Amino acid sequence: MSTLLTQQENAEKQKRQKGRLTAMLAFMLLLAGIMYGLTLGHL
Repeated sequence: MSTLLTQQENAEKQKRQKGRLTAMLAFMLLLAGIMYGLTLGHL
């Protein structure tokens, strides 16, 4: 019983970590896009 619970907890933790990674990647891409657009606009 306890092993099942820990497995579920681990799965949830992994899901959360993946979500955080995806959010960070999206944020970086957004920042890069803004910087790229700004430099293109100023040229």
